[in-house]
Amino acid sequence: MGRMSRSTLWTMVLLVALSGAETAPVRAQDLYQGPIASEMSPEFYAWYQHQAAGFFQSYMAPEGRIFDPENGGISHSESQAYGMAIALAANAPELFDTIWGWTRRTLRNADGLHAWRYVPGQGVVDRNNATDADLIIAATLSVAARRWNRGDYLGDAARTADSLGRSVLVRHKGHVVMLPGKVGFMPPSQPDGPVINLSYYHFDIMQIVADLAPGYPWKEAIADGWGFYRYVIEAWTPSDWTSVADPEHPVPARNFPVKASYDAVRGPVNMLAVPWASNRDYVDIIDNRLKMNGGMPGIYDPKRGERVGDLTGSGYRLIAAAVDCVADGNPIPADLLNVTPETYFGSALHLMVIHQLYVKHPECIRF
Repeated sequence: MGRMSRSTLWTMVLLVALSGAETAPVRAQDLYQGPIASEMSPEFYAWYQHQAAGFFQSYMAPEGRIFDPENGGISHSESQAYGMAIALAANAPELFDTIWGWTRRTLRNADGLHAWRYVPGQGVVDRNNATDADLIIAATLSVAARRWNRGDYLGDAARTADSLGRSVLVRHKGHVVMLPGKVGFMPPSQPDGPVINLSYYHFDIMQIVADLAPGYPWKEAIADGWGFYRYVIEAWTPSDWTSVADPEHPVPARNFPVKASYDAVRGPVNMLAVPWASNRDYVDIIDNRLKMNGGMPGIYDPKRGERVGDLTGSGYRLIAAAVDCVADGNPIPADLLNVTPETYFGSALHLMVIHQLYVKHPECIRF
């Protein structure tokens, strides 16, 4: 399929979404995916599958466990969620099912959420969940159910979405806050709680989960999440972990390292995932900050107001290039469209951002 027809299809899907049509579950899924799977270029699928092959060869065990060699080979619900998202983007149902099968057998708790940490030789060592992973798991299962006619996926997705709504959405001083996990982020565990992780706010995915579990205040959580983003960007106090004890003035959380690094770098990805509401002025602010450092993401100390390190991997540089493309129209450098495994985390982000650009910002990909 040519560039114009993909872009036109995306516009049509967006217009239907904004028209208030009574097809909410389909609407949210189509917004997440960009052009629907059946209309996407077979050439892109073949190319993307080739790019993803190195990731799975480097970071997936035969049973479907995605592991992080840089951290002792551990697995997280996040690593499984990222593997499922990449397999879905590659339109690889057998691979997706293998990854989900291990996740379901090993990490799934009785409430439908997933244990966040697994250590080889020890098994699950912490049964608390990670909200970002559960959001991605629920959403990818939902999309996969529709794409591959798997009703069992939809049932599992709905259970996870319902449990998330009950467990991590809390009302606080007139706002709805999405906690990073079921336990450990409210007082007394965190004296300046609620504590949130802004990188967990996958706004497009939260809309799918809202359709799966409509009885919970997801729409309010999305709106309040945007408010937190806007305040932090305007004040330029980014941090991996943020206290919203005063929801009108978010600040770096006390009991966590005060820095913006491997979590916060994902924030722009969440903004670019919703091109119909990404607040262009805020994308420009991030782009200008990145350009001050040669387009290189970095580690930032909001207390000192200083950059204290660089994030040099290709996946991180692609995030900066994506922001620059959306802000100023500069195409993605060709070398960043080839994924060579460097680290589990950076390579996963690399693949997911490439797919996101293809389906939501096709002007940025010269494929």
